[in-house]
Amino acid sequence: MEKTAHIVGAGLSHYAGLPLQSDFTKEILAARDFRPGPSREMVKLLDDFVHDVFHLREAADPSQWPDLEDIFTFIDLSANTGHHLGPKYDPKALRRIRRVLIARTIRMLHQRFEKARKKQGPQWKKLLRFIHKLDVTQSRFISVNWDTSLELVLTQLHPNIPLSYGPRIRAAIFGDDGKIQIVKQSHAERIEISKMHGSVNWLYCDSCRDVFWFPPRETLRVAAQIVRKEEIGSGPRHSSMGLQCRNCNMVELSTRMATFSFRKALDFPMFRQSWMTAEQKLRSCGRWVFIGYSLPAADYEFKHLLKRVELARPKRPRIIVVSGGDDDSTGRTLRNYSGLFGSFIRDGETFFRDGLTEDTIRLITNPG
Repeated sequence: MEKTAHIVGAGLSHYAGLPLQSDFTKEILAARDFRPGPSREMVKLLDDFVHDVFHLREAADPSQWPDLEDIFTFIDLSANTGHHLGPKYDPKALRRIRRVLIARTIRMLHQRFEKARKKQGPQWKKLLRFIHKLDVTQSRFISVNWDTSLELVLTQLHPNIPLSYGPRIRAAIFGDDGKIQIVKQSHAERIEISKMHGSVNWLYCDSCRDVFWFPPRETLRVAAQIVRKEEIGSGPRHSSMGLQCRNCNMVELSTRMATFSFRKALDFPMFRQSWMTAEQKLRSCGRWVFIGYSLPAADYEFKHLLKRVELARPKRPRIIVVSGGDDDSTGRTLRNYSGLFGSFIRDGETFFRDGLTEDTIRLITNPG
């Protein structure tokens, strides 16, 4: 049977209750109204940063905030070259703001997913129906998202088939001794997922350069590793060691995620491994099915990979694109795909504007 590479973006996660990227700022800042706790403390730090750097009033409306792409890019251009961003924010302070923004985003994604899971609305049920009808043994997943909504649904429907993120990305659980425990996976059949920009359930060792993935439901513990209580004003004011690598004694695990920055840091070993396995999937699969991914301009490295692999194959893949949203957004997405793949992308034949309808689910899950 023909194997299918499912390339998924934020549009698929939207079925699981997660916001589209355009709504991230509003959802992140919603913690202003939370009861006292880590999320509220994080947003206070982010509000102060935006007030100082972009001269907005305190607690400015989310619509007045700069784009997250701009915030991440300005931070990265300064911190990664060892420079200040204004007198108040040296590279260390900028890296802290970056980690706070990532940790708050992880918490927001977890909160939104849990709310949708409990509600079990029509969109959620449509996603479950789609995943249920997939032959996961013939599917290979490539995700440009950080979140683990896809993994959570896959493990709910296929609890006996373990996940695999690729070689050198090792399954682990949180131990009680301040370190992690490696989980051996002997099952021959696995659900294969390549995460192109990292994942909210991954931690990385800067010493041995191993990547460890944790159960997708444990993302809040990963967020707590990225930013600890003493760094955001809640909890005791003392320095404590976070989770440590099992291989390298006293080396604290960290995270690496390619943010919305236009200067995505994709040269880390963890990303190279994911990109290599994604390339193998794209080469070996007869169909490429894009779901909820608009080919944004900032992802030029990934677009180059798609084009390079497409041209290098002896036979070009069959391409299906499932989009969604209003006419303007789907029109832009159609132009993006037509610009990359040419006349093979045809509205209503290989490009579908209405999301995961019964017809598109049937088309995807029955290759024919």
